[in-house]
Amino acid sequence: MTTEADKPTDADADADARQARRDELARVRYQAALGTAIVAGTFCLLVGVTLAVAHIERTTVGLEESEELEHLRAAMLKLSDRDARKAMLETIRRRDLELRQDFFARRAFNRTGGYLLLAGLVVFVAGAGLAVGCRKRVPMPLRADQRGKPSLGAQAARWAVTSVAVTLVAGGVFVLAYYGGAFEAASPDGDDPAAAVKDPPSPEEIRKHWPRFRGPDGSGHSAYTNIPTTWNGTTGENILWKTPMPMPGENSPVVWGDRVFLSGATEQERQVYCFSAADGKVLWQRPVSTPAGSMTDPPEILDDTGFACPTCATDGRFLCAIFANGDIACFDMDGRERWVRNLGPFKNSYGYASSLSLYRNTVLVLVDQGSSAKPDSSLLALDLMTGKTAWQTRRPVASSWATPILVKTDTGEQVITAGLPWAIAYNPADGKELWRAEVLDGDVAPSPVYHSGLAFTANTGAQLSAIPTNRSGEIPKDALKWTAEDGLPDIVSPVTDGKVVLLVTTDGLLTCYAAADGKLLWEKEIDAVFMASPGLVGDKVYLMEEKGVMHIFTTAGGYKEVAKAQLGEKSHSSPTFLDGRLYLRGKKHLFAIGEKKD
Repeated sequence: MTTEADKPTDADADADARQARRDELARVRYQAALGTAIVAGTFCLLVGVTLAVAHIERTTVGLEESEELEHLRAAMLKLSDRDARKAMLETIRRRDLELRQDFFARRAFNRTGGYLLLAGLVVFVAGAGLAVGCRKRVPMPLRADQRGKPSLGAQAARWAVTSVAVTLVAGGVFVLAYYGGAFEAASPDGDDPAAAVKDPPSPEEIRKHWPRFRGPDGSGHSAYTNIPTTWNGTTGENILWKTPMPMPGENSPVVWGDRVFLSGATEQERQVYCFSAADGKVLWQRPVSTPAGSMTDPPEILDDTGFACPTCATDGRFLCAIFANGDIACFDMDGRERWVRNLGPFKNSYGYASSLSLYRNTVLVLVDQGSSAKPDSSLLALDLMTGKTAWQTRRPVASSWATPILVKTDTGEQVITAGLPWAIAYNPADGKELWRAEVLDGDVAPSPVYHSGLAFTANTGAQLSAIPTNRSGEIPKDALKWTAEDGLPDIVSPVTDGKVVLLVTTDGLLTCYAAADGKLLWEKEIDAVFMASPGLVGDKVYLMEEKGVMHIFTTAGGYKEVAKAQLGEKSHSSPTFLDGRLYLRGKKHLFAIGEKKD
C-alpha cells in the first residue's frame, strides 16, 4: 500500500531530471573524449609509421647516394684530360648540391613529424584521461573498513593527470634533445672552476709547439727547418713509431711538449687520446661524457668528414675537442674532463669541420650554419674554466666548413673567418667585428691565411682575394689589394710565405701567384686527389695526397720536386711539424717521423 511519504514529489522529479541531464552530459563528454583519444591515437600511429619508414628509406638512400658520389669521384680520377676532369668535378658538385638539398628537406620533414607526434600524444593522453574521468560513477557510502582509502575513480584520475604530465615532460625533453640549441646551457662537470691554474702561455711559448690546426697561427708554417724529407711507412724508414688509432677521425695531430693529442668518434661514442711523443704509447684515452641536449641519434655526415673532423686545440693547460653532434669537451693535461656541453645540432650538410682555437682563457668556436636566406651562424668564446659562454657574435653568413685563423697584425690581434659571402675579422677579446669584405661564394671550406698585412681567402665559384687587414668596417672591392680567378680550391686551404700564394684543388691542380700583386707565376697538374692542406718548412711545401704520398717541393721559379715519401696508408691529415719531427695521422695509425739515429 502506497503511503503519502512514498509518493514522488515535485522536488524528487526535479532532482531526477537534473541527474538525467548530468548523466547525458557525462555520456556526451565521454564519447567525445573517447573519440578524440581514438583519433589522436590513430594519428600518432600513422605519424610514427611514416617516420619509421622515412628513417629506413633515408638510411638506404644515404648509402646509395654515398656510393654514387664515390663512383663519380673514381670516374673523375680515370680521366686524363684536364677539361674533362673539370667538367666531371662540376657534375659532382651539382649532384652533391642536389643531395644536400634533399638532406635538408628530409630533416625538415622529420622535425615536423616529431612535433606532430608530440602534439598527437598530448591530445591522446588528455582525451583518454578525460574519458576515464567521465566514466566515474556516483560514489556509494563506504563501509567502515574502506574509509580513508582512495577510490578507484580517484586513482584513475591521478593516473590520467600523471600520464599527461609525464607525456608533456617527455615531449619537452624530446624536443630539446633533438631540436633545441644549447648556446646558453653550459654543463660544467669538471673540477672547481676556482681551482688554481697556470696563466696562459706567452706567444713565444706557443710558437714552440703545434697547438691547433695548421700550427700556432693557422698558416701551416713550421718553426723548425730540420724536418725529414724521406720516409716509408711500409719499410719503416725514418718511422720513429706508429700507433694504431682506437677510433676513426679526420683531424690532424696537435702537440704540446712531450704529448700528442687526437680525437676519434663513431656514431655513438666520442673519445680523446693522449700519446707519448717519445714512443707513441697511449698515456690516456678518455670518453666524452654526454651533456644535456646532446643528440641521441647521430647526425648525417659525409664519409670524408666523419664524426671527428675538427682538430683539437691545446695551450699546455687544457685540451678542447668538438664533434659532429655538437658536443664540445675540455680536459686537463692528465685527462680529467673539466666540462662538456652541447652546441648542436648543427644545421649544415657535410658534417661539422671547423677546428678550435684557444685564446687566453677562452676557446673560440665557429658555428656557421643555415642558408644565405636564413643564416644561423655565430662565433663563440667559451670560458676554459667553466665552459660557459664568455661572448657570442652573430654572423651574417651561411654554412661553412673553414677554420678561423688567429693572427697578430699591425693593428692588433684578429680572428679572421671565411663564410658565404663574407670574410670577417673579429677582436678575439670581445668578439667585436673589425672589418668585412664580400669576397666569397659557394660552399666555403678552405681556411684563410695571413702574411704581412694581407689576409688571403679563396674558394671555388668566387675568387682569390688579397684583403688588407688594417681597414675597418666594410672593405669595398676597389680597396682589395688584388684578386685572381684561376685554380680556385674547393677544400684545401692556401699556403703563403709572403712571396707567393699557393692554391691546390682536390683534383690536383697547383696554382702559384705572386703575393705582392697577384701575378700568375706557374701551374702544375698532379695526378692525385688532395684533401689535406699543405705545410711550409723553410722554402719547401709538404702536400699530402689522399693515398698517403707526401709531395715535397719548392715554389721559387716554378714547381721543383724535392722528394716523395710514402706513408703506407690513406691519409687526410695536414702535417704537424716539431723540432726534427713530423707527425701524421693515417686512416689506421698515428705516425712519428724523424731521422733515426744509429
